Amino acid sequence: MDKPPRLDFSEKLLKYRPDPDRILEAAEEWGYGEKSREVIKRALEVESLGSMPFSMYEAPPIIERAEETAVVYDVDGKRYIDMMAGFAVSNAGHHRRAVLEAIVRQFEKIVQYSEMLTEDRIRLGEKLVSITPGGFPKKVFYTVTGSDANEVAIKLARIYTGRQYIMTQWGDYHGRTIGTAPLTHSTSTWSQIYPVPPADTAIVRIPFPYCYRCPCSKTARDCESCAEECLHQVDYMLSSKYYGLVDSSKGICNIAAMLIEPYQSAAGYIIPPDTWLPSLYKLARDHDILFALDEIQTGWARTGRMWAVDHYPGVEPDLFLVSKSIANGLPFAAVVGRREIMDSWGPGAHSTTFAGYMLGVAAALATIEVIKKENLARQAEEKGKYFRQGFEDLEKKHPLIGEFQNKGLYMGLELVRDRRSKKPASKETSWITMRLLQKGMLVKKAGYYGNRFALSPPLTITYEEIDEALRLFDEVLGEAESRFNVSPAD
Repeated sequence: MDKPPRLDFSEKLLKYRPDPDRILEAAEEWGYGEKSREVIKRALEVESLGSMPFSMYEAPPIIERAEETAVVYDVDGKRYIDMMAGFAVSNAGHHRRAVLEAIVRQFEKIVQYSEMLTEDRIRLGEKLVSITPGGFPKKVFYTVTGSDANEVAIKLARIYTGRQYIMTQWGDYHGRTIGTAPLTHSTSTWSQIYPVPPADTAIVRIPFPYCYRCPCSKTARDCESCAEECLHQVDYMLSSKYYGLVDSSKGICNIAAMLIEPYQSAAGYIIPPDTWLPSLYKLARDHDILFALDEIQTGWARTGRMWAVDHYPGVEPDLFLVSKSIANGLPFAAVVGRREIMDSWGPGAHSTTFAGYMLGVAAALATIEVIKKENLARQAEEKGKYFRQGFEDLEKKHPLIGEFQNKGLYMGLELVRDRRSKKPASKETSWITMRLLQKGMLVKKAGYYGNRFALSPPLTITYEEIDEALRLFDEVLGEAESRFNVSPAD
């Protein structure tokens, strides 16, 4: 019997590398404007092929400017409905005047000065400890990116508890740095970071109830029973001392924290049943495990509440991670946590030059004010209902739609070739991504099988823009069903 071919590490990496010539061909095929094609060609001369835009589209659009609602333009002036908000960053809309004015005022004073305290930085800390969940004394640690916030949470949990293990869910996303990649799950991430085993040995993974494709039971009757099966597995891991995690008879627990996404974002905006997060929280409390919640994409009013955890009264995370939309476009992040945890390490245990920088503080303060003054959480809730009705209508018409989920304007759309078998429509989803781009809408392809859209428009999207987005989905889904010979709905 012939042996399978062996590839060394560098050859494996080449499988992920895009073909520059193919990118240029795609720009032509999909009708990109002359200036866009010219800039893409220049980008290929100076931009690393490892840059994210080259993974999102066959040819990346060249985004140039935006309106305050959910509309952006490319370098040729072509208009797009924005269904990404820059990865859930511009929740309050693009270049909000109030945020811009705060940035200009701060710029005229000082932009950054190492990591020094300022009065506004303290004001922001006071706001963060008051608006984040948990009725206990809290403190803040600033950083710059979501990945960095996760690094902080991991370090703090291990230092405070003196334990080594971090527990996370299969399918979660917590960053791509060397420290956070073990908690992020994708072949491309691990393959391109590790020439050594792709895991921190002190990372423990538990199932996540992706109910449409339940990983814990082929025969789960419904979403709640899927969650029960998954929870049983977690409980089993924590009740049997042979797993090496917990020995209740001797009061030993080796798990520092559960580091959890309340909903799985990079995986395709997948929402578990309402019983899941409170059940995990109870297990953490029962075993004296810290509960750290990563709300980097789900926070800042996106789900129809200020935080996703606000949908689950009684869940009070020990550590709470925020970033992305905190400064509505400027890089900024923070970890908010119990005072005793946040004070368990000494100065300099973690540091980054731009932590709590003045310009970011000003933008964050202004963004929080806009979110509260305009009640963007309520807007997200109402617009999410409007989107849901629209997609339910489309589901009756288009057999490609397998599932639509949402909490507010946190929306996941899964496409399948057949609703009975749930065969992923991966090729179709890639084509739809480009066709929507061609017709004037930006969407993010995601999912365990590359067959979901993670939809996160700015919360300022208008109802007219929602109607336009639904119309474009209707048109392109119909085209895809004809092109790929997808049978009519039952």
